[in-house]
Amino acid sequence: MLLTAALLVCAAGWAQNSISALVFDEYEWDFGTLREVDGPVSHLFSFTNTGTGAAVITRIKVDCGCTAVDYSREPVKPGGRGSVEVVFDPANYSGKFSKSVTVYSNGNRNLLTVKGTVIGRPRSVEEEYPFALAGGVRAEAMHVAFGYVENGSAESVAVGVVNTGETETVLSVRAGYGSGRLTIAAPERLAPGERGLVTFTYDFTEGDPVYGLLAERVYFSVDGEEAGLPFTANAIAVDDFSATDISRAARCEVSPMYRNFGDVRPGSELTLEVNISNSGQSDLIVRSVSLRRGTECPLTPGTVVRPGTSLAVPVTLKISEEAYGTESGGVSFVVNDPARPFREVRLGADVY
Repeated sequence: MLLTAALLVCAAGWAQNSISALVFDEYEWDFGTLREVDGPVSHLFSFTNTGTGAAVITRIKVDCGCTAVDYSREPVKPGGRGSVEVVFDPANYSGKFSKSVTVYSNGNRNLLTVKGTVIGRPRSVEEEYPFALAGGVRAEAMHVAFGYVENGSAESVAVGVVNTGETETVLSVRAGYGSGRLTIAAPERLAPGERGLVTFTYDFTEGDPVYGLLAERVYFSVDGEEAGLPFTANAIAVDDFSATDISRAARCEVSPMYRNFGDVRPGSELTLEVNISNSGQSDLIVRSVSLRRGTECPLTPGTVVRPGTSLAVPVTLKISEEAYGTESGGVSFVVNDPARPFREVRLGADVY
């Protein structure tokens, strides 16, 4: 009986020490509604050391540059009190926010959260539309990223434009080199002060299937003057997975996905053997392959990896005789894995 009691006491002590000894008065703080123009706000999270030994905060991790911390750096005795001050800066924020602060101490951690809603300050037109195109027309972005677009579907992204000039302008937007599958709808004219939307659409509802990385160069012209800033759009075209039985789908595993070869000489050829395996229930099919500059790889579209099998593929980075400094290469490919259809293997080296 005494032995059992002793073991229970030890087990209880071990359980207590297996979690953080720092117990905070609260773990979440709601700042409520803030005004951006009023500047940073702060809250003091106080804690008690409930352990049997001194507690030391070893580090604190924040998930945003808008959050800063100050904390008790001296050891806190058992039963002693300490604090972590969290400061949130609402600059350039508008709307709801929730930010995490992770406190590490004696090999354990606590998660604190601050949240609230920011009423943003009035923005100037130049802040809302930071990119000057031509003739007084400005845009809110110079790049649109679609992410995955499935065959059989059409996806659109809109970018705002405004005419800050004093006269009406004629706007022209066209796609240059690229996949040929991007369409653009834009207002033909913008009156002084008028705002509009330029809508970009990848439409894969008709025609042959398209796979892989798609990149477009887009040209804006205002009153016949072409904008000097480059505008780009990209997407990753993948299978239509809407009717796929996820439990029986292919599952692609790639290892390794990165290798830095360290210091190498010009003219070197660096090869990494990559293993592509299929842990799913259906055939894994490679839909497209893209090579970065200076990279060779025999992997080809149409390659099939049967369920439960793997394929070894060499990826070679060729360093030119004129190269110096950091060099990188790699291969990316699209497969019929609905969980993660795009994969990339990257290679790097320092040429001296």
